[in-house]
Amino acid sequence: MKRIFKVAVLLSFAWNLALVIGVVLNAGYALPRAAGGQFESFPMGIRFLYVSTTFVVLYQIYVYLQIMQNKSVKPVWVPKAFAYLGLVSVFMNAISRSTQEQINVIPASIIAVAFFVASKRVRS
Repeated sequence: MKRIFKVAVLLSFAWNLALVIGVVLNAGYALPRAAGGQFESFPMGIRFLYVSTTFVVLYQIYVYLQIMQNKSVKPVWVPKAFAYLGLVSVFMNAISRSTQEQINVIPASIIAVAFFVASKRVRS
């Protein structure tokens, strides 16, 4: 079961990374799946915001992999912060007007749970 969960977490990260890069590049597949699905072309402001989001996702992947390799994470509160950020992401995707964006609740939930579990490993 642990292996399946780890694969689900990595697939969720891959989806998030593909999605945020898709927004940055104004890719057609990302249009209905991000920013409420309301744009025919993402405005530069949204695309710029998603550049920073891309770096957050990359840092999340780095932190998660560090924890999975039993390496230290500093500061130790980062995994818990990412867990709460995941909860915000779940909420924001759930209230989206776009049903395709609402599906992002699934990877967001998996990542949030992974960081809540990981935050327990870091502290103990």
